[in-house]
Amino acid sequence: MELARRTRWIALSLPVALAAAAALARPAPPGVLAAAGPAAERACAQEASADGDSGAAAGGAWYRLDPRLDARSTLVGRVLTAGRGSARWTAELPPESFASGPVGGRVLVGDDDGQRSRLRLFDTSRGCWSVVGTEASVIRSALLTADASGLYEHRVDRATRRDLGVWQRDGRVPGDTRRVLPGLDPSPAYGPTFSTTLVLADDGRLAVSSCGERACRTRVLDPATGATSTAGGTGPAAGVVGDQLVALQACDGLPCPVRAIDLASGTASALSGPATGAAVLATDGSGLVVVPDERGLRVVRARGAAPTSDVPGTSGLAPVPRTSTSETGFEAPLGLVAVAPGGTAADPSLVRLLDPATLQITAGEVLP
Repeated sequence: MELARRTRWIALSLPVALAAAAALARPAPPGVLAAAGPAAERACAQEASADGDSGAAAGGAWYRLDPRLDARSTLVGRVLTAGRGSARWTAELPPESFASGPVGGRVLVGDDDGQRSRLRLFDTSRGCWSVVGTEASVIRSALLTADASGLYEHRVDRATRRDLGVWQRDGRVPGDTRRVLPGLDPSPAYGPTFSTTLVLADDGRLAVSSCGERACRTRVLDPATGATSTAGGTGPAAGVVGDQLVALQACDGLPCPVRAIDLASGTASALSGPATGAAVLATDGSGLVVVPDERGLRVVRARGAAPTSDVPGTSGLAPVPRTSTSETGFEAPLGLVAVAPGGTAADPSLVRLLDPATLQITAGEVLP
C-alpha cells in the first residue's frame, strides 16, 4: 500500500518544507510576473518548440511547492511557484500533486482530482502549460528524461493503492505508455511500501527506491537493454554511476551515512559520514557526489580511490535534490550541482552552482 511521504524518510524533505513555508511570508520582489490560480493558466502555443524556447534551455529555471493549510492545519492544496530570471509564476494545485525538474526550462507537474491523474509541463519563461497526458490510475510522481522527450511515472491503484509499477511515456505521442518495471508486493522483511522515489542517472538509467518504514528496495533499470539490478536494505537512492548505486544507508532518519553499492556483487562501502540532507551526483559521469553534513558540503567519489574534499564556506548549504518526490528543483548546467540554504530553491537568488571537480561556487540565478 502506497502512503505518499508518510515514512521516516520524511526527514529528507523536512528542511525543504520548513524553508519553503518561510518563503511564503516573503513578498514577491518588484516587477515580478505572476499568474495566480487555475483561472489564470494558459496553454502554450502549438508552434512552440518541444524543448522550450532557447532562453529556457540555457538553464537557471527553478520551482518549489508550498503547502496550503486551512485554519485546522489540514492540507487543502499546494502552491507551485516557478520561474527563471525575473519571471516568477504561481499556480494553485490540489492536495495530491507533485512537481519535478526543471528540464529545458520546463517543470513537470502532476495532480489528481480523485477521478484521474493529469501530467502537464509548465514553461518557466513563458508561464504557459502543455498537457502531457491523463490516467485513470493515480500517478504518484514522475520524472522527465534528460532531453524532455519522454518521462517515467510511478502509478498506484486508485481504489487499493496497490503498487502498479513504473511506466514510460513518450511525450511526443499522446497515449504512448508502457510498463517498464512491475509493482512490488509487500514484503515481510520491508513491510508496506510507504514511498517510491525515482532518480535518473546521467547515462539514462533509472533508479527506483521503494521504501518501507525502515529500509528500501532499490531497482536500477537500463532502458537500453531492459536489464534490472536490485539492491535491498538501502535508504533512498541518490543516483547511479558506472556499476555503483549511491544511496543513503538504511537508518531511522537523518543524519545518515551515504554508501556506494556494487550492483554486480551487492558489496556496500561507506562514502561519507552522516549526511544531514540528500546527496546529489554530478551529471557528467565523473562519479563525484556532493554530501551535506554539519560542517558544510563535502565532495566524495563514488568509484575509485580519492580523498574527501571539504568545500570552504558552505555551512548551512545543501544540494538541491533532483528526484521525482522533491519539493523543490533548480536546473543546473552539465556537471554542476545546485546548492542552497537547506537544499531548497525557496529564494532562487540564494542558489549557488558548485563545480565538484574544482570546488568552485558561482551564482546560480540566470538574469535576463
